[in-house]
Parts: sequence; structure tokens; C-alpha cells
Amino acid sequence: MAESKLPQLSWRRFVCVLSKLGYKPAKAKRGSARSFVSSFRQPAVVTFHEPHGKDTLPEGTLRAYLRKLNLNREEFLQLLEKC
Repeated sequence: MAESKLPQLSWRRFVCVLSKLGYKPAKAKRGSARSFVSSFRQPAVVTFHEPHGKDTLPEGTLRAYLRKLNLNREEFLQLLEKC
């Protein structure tokens, strides 16, 4: 059975999920790369690219970000509630 599509997601909602995971934004540098740090999750530092123009993360990008966070689809959808 094919895995169903992930919802379209705004950058703001993605950052909300990161916050629920315990990540806090690191000091922003120039460009679109945004780093987040956690004192208790692995990886402790993650970097993502904030989308330009449209505020929506493409599905392929979102899948890659979830792999980076070691999250499966179900875990992510639970965290996404109330974001």
C-alpha cells in the first residue's frame, strides 16, 4: 500500500513542530538556512532551509526534513495537531 501524501505545510507550522520536539532557534545567520538546537534530542543541532516566496514546504522537502529528525509520518502528524 502506498504511503499517503503529507499535508502542505507552512514554515510557521513546521517551526511549531520543532518547538514541540524541544528545539529552539539558534541565532540566525544570513541566508535562508535556519538552525535549531536541542539539549536532549538527537541530532542536537538541525539545519533547515526556510522557503522563499511561498511559505509552504514542498512534500519532498518535508519528507527529507522528517528523516533528518528521525520522525515517521504518524509521529509527525500527532505533533502537528494544534500547530
